[in-house]
Amino acid sequence: MTRFSKVFLLMLSISLAGCAVTSGLQTHDLPVSGSYQTELGTLVNIVPINQHNIPEIQKTTTVNPVLSQNLAPLFKQHQQVIYTLKPYDTLSINLWAYPEITPPPPAVSNADAAKSTGYQIDAQGYIQVPLVGRYKASGKTVETITKELRAQFARYLKQPDVIVRVLSYESQYYSVQGNVSRAGQFYLNNQPISVYTALGLAGGITDKGDSTNIQLIRNGITYSLNPLEIEKLGFSLHKLLLQANDTIYVTAKENQKIYIMGESGKNQALNLRDQGMTLSDALGESLGINPLSASAQRIYVLRSDQKTQETNLYVMDLSNLGNFGLANQFAMQRNDIIYVDASGLARWQRVVNQIIPFSNILNGVQNLTTN
Repeated sequence: MTRFSKVFLLMLSISLAGCAVTSGLQTHDLPVSGSYQTELGTLVNIVPINQHNIPEIQKTTTVNPVLSQNLAPLFKQHQQVIYTLKPYDTLSINLWAYPEITPPPPAVSNADAAKSTGYQIDAQGYIQVPLVGRYKASGKTVETITKELRAQFARYLKQPDVIVRVLSYESQYYSVQGNVSRAGQFYLNNQPISVYTALGLAGGITDKGDSTNIQLIRNGITYSLNPLEIEKLGFSLHKLLLQANDTIYVTAKENQKIYIMGESGKNQALNLRDQGMTLSDALGESLGINPLSASAQRIYVLRSDQKTQETNLYVMDLSNLGNFGLANQFAMQRNDIIYVDASGLARWQRVVNQIIPFSNILNGVQNLTTN
């Protein structure tokens, strides 16, 4: 093989190795700070993290749906309003001294049995009562109905001791959906039903459910309820009472992940803890950074805002052990990507590892041409 051929093949091997090395994630072309645009048009803001700017970063970038919504009106209804009957509720009416007129209903165990033995309010709000006839019950309380029926029965009976109670509430309902044990539709009654009570009636949140991301859908508006953050604001889900047609939805933990990539001890997707996680928590869960290949000076956190289409790339230098205090202050968010860059030595070693196998091929080619 001529000297020219050897040089040509050597240059070819280096160029091919260089192509292999430059593939994948690259950080050497990132500016120290400021904004830049990728080849695909993504606008990225480079933000170095230090003790001076981390409070402002956390304040402006931590998206807290609880704090961004005015939840105070939801908690104004501290006391349950006296229940008024509605169409499809079922009543029991008893005249204790005259069981032949209004026989006492047998014990009932479900709504269907209640309908067959009680007095269900029809769509127009009426029930058919012995001696009294067609009676308007909708829109009235049990106390009001008892008083009015006693006066009606007094026209025919000497001692009309009438007892009215509700057998089945079916006029107003709410729904519990998502990651609960028994999702479905439930009915409001004359007792106050809070968010926590409703979740308990639905069997509680499952292991896959995210207890920090409970959504309340009311009148077409979705409220994000994080019990921990709500407690900090002085409220409690024990006091948030449900209204007719409300929907509670418990999201899945699978939607609350962060991703660790690069030269960490373990590349993986992590579920955010209910109480939140910091950058140091995430790195610790991923077995730290690789001491043989990682560049502790270049720890990146990529965060995108779907609403503004803005992407921020936060850079932290953890080569100094004291800087881990900053990592303890940096709170992670859903869908954050942590990338631990490789050191220059690790990159060079990978270049060499890709060149050497190709040079062995050259030697094989040379031996073939000389034989």
